[in-house]
Amino acid sequence: MNSLKTNAFNLLTLLAMIGLSIYFYPQLPAEVATRFDWNGQPIQYSPKEQQAVMMPGVFLLLLILVNALVRISPKKYSMPNTKRSIDSMNFAVGLMLLFIHLGMLLDPSGAEFGGVFPSWGMVALLIVMGNAFGKTERNFFLGIRTPWTIASGKNWTATHRFAGKLMVGLGLVLALVTVFAPSFIVAISFLIASRLVPIFYSYRFYLRQEKPLESTEDLDAGGD
Repeated sequence: MNSLKTNAFNLLTLLAMIGLSIYFYPQLPAEVATRFDWNGQPIQYSPKEQQAVMMPGVFLLLLILVNALVRISPKKYSMPNTKRSIDSMNFAVGLMLLFIHLGMLLDPSGAEFGGVFPSWGMVALLIVMGNAFGKTERNFFLGIRTPWTIASGKNWTATHRFAGKLMVGLGLVLALVTVFAPSFIVAISFLIASRLVPIFYSYRFYLRQEKPLESTEDLDAGGD
């Protein structure tokens, strides 16, 4: 039932994007800002027909792809206890795309909202995804996939719990930044940090918690 509710949220998010496209389409100029530089300023414009379907199309493809990957996962990576978390992470991405979509529709020139709406989208992504991230099981397509997390269930669990807390914390800080001084480059930096820092954490966990055990096992084997 909980998974059904989360999937309903994903469907509602998709329908919201489509509804916004239909509502704003007659008011859009022939071309809409669709690419921005690191300062959130527009650098490329695309036909409004493309903008109207781009974000809903991306989210729909994401939902189809993720569900397909879950279905074809090998038995070892079937993730029986992670499906709800995956639905929540899909929802997090959908919220981010919804914010970006709304910003592009409200400000087709990209002059005013180029940094604000993407920043709020990343706030939603970090907080919602962070709350689900620590509950994922090892798999072949989702999460912090390093040699140390793939090799060790303990490392995977510790790294993803750390990453989830980090994402929520970064999301809350980014919300404050966005309220007082929205910055596209800060938002991107926070998003990148939420991926890079857990990679170092997984290696540190390996060095401190697992490598000493491996050395002990090697010594015991040598003694035999």
